[in-house]
Amino acid sequence: MFNLHEQLLKLQEGELEIHNNFTFEGIDSTAAKRTINGLTDKLVVNGENINDAPTFDTLMCFARDLASIDPKLVARGLDMLVAGFESEIKQVSVAMNTAGHDPTRYAEALDRYAFLFQWTIERGESAASKSHSSAAAASAAQIKSRKRRANTAASIIVAAGGGGSTIAEIVSGWKSKLLDLYVLVQQALEMPLGRIWNSVPERDTFIGVFTRLAHKIMENPAYTKDSDFQTVMFRTLCLWFENYNGLYGLVTMITQNLQHYEHQSESMAGLVQLAYERYDGTQLSDEVLRAIAGKAFSSAQHDKTGPKSTARFLVKFAQLAPKALLRQMGLLIKHLDSEAHIMRSAMVDVIGHLVLYLASQEEQTDMIKNQINEYFDIIEQRFQDAHFLVRAKVMQVCQFVCSGPAKFPKRRPKLVTLIIGRLEDKASNVRRHAIRALTMLLETHPFSLDGAELGMDKLETRLESITAELAQMAKGAEAAHAKAVEEEEEEDASMVSSVGAEAAVTEAAKQLVLDEHEAKDDADDAATEIADSVKTAGGDGQAPDFASAGLSPEMASKAIRLQFQQRYYRDALYFVYQLQEAQRPLLQLLGSTNKSEVMEAMDFFVVAVRFRVDGAQEGIRRMSHLIWTPPTTTAAASSSSAAAASGAAGDGALEEARGVRTKLLDSYMQLYLTPSERLSAAENTSRITRNLISLTFGATLAELTSLEELVRILMSEGLIGESVVNKLRSVYGYTKQPLPPAQRRGAIIILGMLAQANRAIVTDDIDLYLRIGLGKYGHEDLAVAKYTCMILQCLGAGKRKNIAGARDASEEEIRRLPMNNPIFEGLRRILEEPRRDPEWFPAAEQALNTIFALGDKPEALALRVVKDMARLVQDLVASSVADDDSRMDVDDDDNNGATTPGHSEPAPAALERRPVDPWDLTRLVFVVGHIAIKEIVLLESIEAELKRRKSDDEPKRKRRAAPKASGGDDDDDELNQIAGTTEDEIGDIISAIRERELLAGDRSVLALFGPLLVHVCQNLGTFGDRLLTVHATAALAKFMCVSSAFCEKQLPLLLALLQRAKSPVIRANIAIAVGDITVCFSNLMGENVQYLYEPLHDGDVNVKKTTLMVLTHLILNGMVKVKGQLGEMAKCLEDKDPSVADMARLFFTELATKDNAVYNNLPDIISSLSVGAGAVNETSFARIMKFLFDFIKDKERQLENVVDKLCQRFRNTTDPRQCRDIAYCLALLPYKSDRSIRRLVDALPGYQQKLAEDAVYKYFVDIVAKMRTQSAQRHEAAVVVDDFEAKLREARAKAIGEDSAEEAAAASAANGGDNENEDDAQMDADEDEDL
Repeated sequence: MFNLHEQLLKLQEGELEIHNNFTFEGIDSTAAKRTINGLTDKLVVNGENINDAPTFDTLMCFARDLASIDPKLVARGLDMLVAGFESEIKQVSVAMNTAGHDPTRYAEALDRYAFLFQWTIERGESAASKSHSSAAAASAAQIKSRKRRANTAASIIVAAGGGGSTIAEIVSGWKSKLLDLYVLVQQALEMPLGRIWNSVPERDTFIGVFTRLAHKIMENPAYTKDSDFQTVMFRTLCLWFENYNGLYGLVTMITQNLQHYEHQSESMAGLVQLAYERYDGTQLSDEVLRAIAGKAFSSAQHDKTGPKSTARFLVKFAQLAPKALLRQMGLLIKHLDSEAHIMRSAMVDVIGHLVLYLASQEEQTDMIKNQINEYFDIIEQRFQDAHFLVRAKVMQVCQFVCSGPAKFPKRRPKLVTLIIGRLEDKASNVRRHAIRALTMLLETHPFSLDGAELGMDKLETRLESITAELAQMAKGAEAAHAKAVEEEEEEDASMVSSVGAEAAVTEAAKQLVLDEHEAKDDADDAATEIADSVKTAGGDGQAPDFASAGLSPEMASKAIRLQFQQRYYRDALYFVYQLQEAQRPLLQLLGSTNKSEVMEAMDFFVVAVRFRVDGAQEGIRRMSHLIWTPPTTTAAASSSSAAAASGAAGDGALEEARGVRTKLLDSYMQLYLTPSERLSAAENTSRITRNLISLTFGATLAELTSLEELVRILMSEGLIGESVVNKLRSVYGYTKQPLPPAQRRGAIIILGMLAQANRAIVTDDIDLYLRIGLGKYGHEDLAVAKYTCMILQCLGAGKRKNIAGARDASEEEIRRLPMNNPIFEGLRRILEEPRRDPEWFPAAEQALNTIFALGDKPEALALRVVKDMARLVQDLVASSVADDDSRMDVDDDDNNGATTPGHSEPAPAALERRPVDPWDLTRLVFVVGHIAIKEIVLLESIEAELKRRKSDDEPKRKRRAAPKASGGDDDDDELNQIAGTTEDEIGDIISAIRERELLAGDRSVLALFGPLLVHVCQNLGTFGDRLLTVHATAALAKFMCVSSAFCEKQLPLLLALLQRAKSPVIRANIAIAVGDITVCFSNLMGENVQYLYEPLHDGDVNVKKTTLMVLTHLILNGMVKVKGQLGEMAKCLEDKDPSVADMARLFFTELATKDNAVYNNLPDIISSLSVGAGAVNETSFARIMKFLFDFIKDKERQLENVVDKLCQRFRNTTDPRQCRDIAYCLALLPYKSDRSIRRLVDALPGYQQKLAEDAVYKYFVDIVAKMRTQSAQRHEAAVVVDDFEAKLREARAKAIGEDSAEEAAAASAANGGDNENEDDAQMDADEDEDL
């Protein structure tokens, strides 16, 4: 008799005996095939043939030698067993349904089949699993046995070692046969198996074989990926649970899988859901959830699989069967306080899915509403969780909860407020999800009236209208009530006796007056309440009860409807206020270094603009600056494509790989350039044109610069069509009716941007620009003239050469026009425009730029314009030629003509004869100043062109060199005669022209205006016109950039103006000019470099920012050598203005990338911040040093030297403040190496006396604690640290004792002076000091 339980035990212990000497090892495939075919014939004919001893022994040999059999024969053998088992199941089914048959006779055969399946399947899966773990060794074995046939002893293992992780990947048909087997097992479990076996243990042993095999099979992730296979396994386990009391066995299996196999977490959730929904598995789900609730998870590193797998199970089960999970939430809720953050995160996710489930119920009872509110309270509490991943999960939960069909209008305001608070979270992951959640809340907002737009003006107007209507109805209701009361009083009065008639009438009149006053007060209160509710956006004021106010049913219904609308618009306005509050941190996040945050913020502003949220347009403008972000590299693009191919990357990863620039272009395309399907082609063209023009309204210079680059890229990629260009031209050239100035300006601005990518936009219709921009409309609106000049400058630049070409990529082919071209006449008229308009200056600047960019002789026309302007101020020019350097007045705010004390009163004769119009003089100095700069630019372009020609002509000259040498050719190269033979000679010639001819010589016109500019700048107080003083100082600075001689002579004047000028505009302009002079003539500024840093402490923020930008440019580009002035830059880190502090942080961050720049200047920075009158307070010093020391913490050699230098400072100072600062700096160092520790220890004699200061000693205690942490794994270093700590304590005690002795001596001397003589007191003091 075959006992399945005993045989399984023998198999497990390796004591199984086979009464057959047959083996599959060593025989060829033909013999093995013949044996398997014979066994198949027996089992297919009658499944009970397995009870035959020789047959069963041979089948056991098959299971034993499975690893030695050809995979094809293994598949056939498994098919044989499944076919025999199927035959047996059919016989059992017939026996159970036929009277007179005894099903128990089939028990032994079924047990034998179960035993063989256990042995065969387990051995096959184990062999494949072992081979996969040793793939390298198996591959080597495969190479060695490549010439052997497939029936060798390691055929399955070698095949598996080639990469298969399951036997199903090696043996064809293995998985399908397992499916067939478990379909038969399901049929068996649906039978009353208790009729086959006489005892329950025997029956359960048979069933346990297949449940254990199912468990074994599902341990391999390769099987769980097949949904059909998984479903069959699950149904088998559910039938076991339903029909044969498999509850606790299944619960144990599920909990063990969750504890040890992470990949089974979601599949186990599917198993429990299947049992719950189809097999009445409520008890199963309850038991599993109770088991999970009873566990305690820790955050230890070794306990990761359990919490993670359990968390995934709970989340998946909440999605599949929220009703079942809801039953045990009272027990599971304790995991919100779990030490493992994964469990807290999972519970937040679970609660989110439960909220969706409860909100989807048709009948919203009070209990359901209370549950939803309780869960929302929990979600809101988790916003403050200590772990950033939990906070990020809360953001994700808010996303999918609010994106569902239920809008939760009462809970949304609080959620939005909390999410806005997380926009400033310290974790970038939380900030990113917070932005995404806020965007989702905006996209799914419940305010769908008025086209779902959230424009504040429209909402406020509508709310005011409804409020006024309600107030009017409230007054009407009160009046009706008063009238009803009056009629009732009159009726009562008629019923009283005539004796009391007069008194009754008087009382009724009083009551009427009181009621009227009450009605008026109620109406006023209602109006006040509504106004307050608009201000507070969502107050709890109570509206009048119109239903009981005596109104008709129609009016009462209308009043109630208006009350609902009032509440609606109130809530909508509050939501808009919240969005506006969120825009401040979102604008900051647009500048984040984290690309994902930037792109999420971009998505928010795109959505906000779509819903017409006020202030969102500012975000779109700020986004344009992101066009300067470096484009995505090829590596990033390839990594994103690989992630997309594998399917492992999420949407956020793919977007980040695409790059910020691409995202920006897509956003602008989506908002402004995407055609609408509802409009015709012409209407879409007009719409896109309006959108592009609107981008220029109110834009700053920086925004226009970024927008220009953005539009240029869009145009170069063909994303802006020709029809849009033509429409922009038509708007620009529209003359039939008056056109708003902003539209014409916007059209020419956008055309200029497009022309940067397509020069034909200018060349195809030059007459239009001459007629409009340089004609009547340009003179009427000088801004149009300015932008027309800018677009005309595109005519001067030819196509750029590519990098592979002969020229450098930055060089341009200059195309110049003759001076009789109509363009120059139009430009001259713009320059001589007599209208007094501040827009003339930028228009004149661009006109001059255009003249010098296009003209072949630009200086001729420019000087002609100067002469025409000079005629208006000719007398003043003549009188100011006499240069008086001794007289100076920089009090530009003093308009009464008073001069600086100690100087003579300037009284030129010309000024006394005829006062000069300041406007004319201002225009003159502006033009001559800008011409001076353009002359420099022209000379530099000529120099570059000569050098280019020289370079291009060099090969030809070398080819002609030999014939000239032999034949004596006397023809010299014309270029050599003009510009010399080397590039240095060309540069010398151009420099000579610049020094000797532009501002000197009889032929120089500009030389006539140098004394005029000096005169005006010396007498800023006399020339009271602010515009004149600003442009005069700017023109003087431009002149100083031309000639070093002129610059050297006037540099003291310019530096005096930088210090003493009261106008912040003048000081800011001079700060820029000093930077330019430093670039042009660095030798002149070498001795005056300190003047560059003085404006950093200017009282005006704009002056500080300008100076900081100039210094940043000069220092980072190596144009100024820093000599101890970086301390002044470091002080800007603590500036009250955030923009100045941010700019200073950016400067030091970039400076740290240079060669040891921060390290080399650190001693000077410390001295500047800690010593002298310019020292900062200790709190600011600590913050600045903490920021700067972060740049050197990773460079060990530098750290050691810093320790030496700081310790040396202790010897050279006795100031307690300096000692504290030095000790704080030492405490900032990490002390990672033994050398830095030893250097600090060796320097102890130099600072041991300073340890008497409590703060100094505290810093050294902190240093010891840091050393101990760093040296925990190094015994020798730990010994040194212990010794150092002991010496510190000893030195501290000694220092405190000496200080006490000194204090005692001083006190004794003071007291002894009253009773003893001076010598005795001094002796006592000396003795105390010795002690």
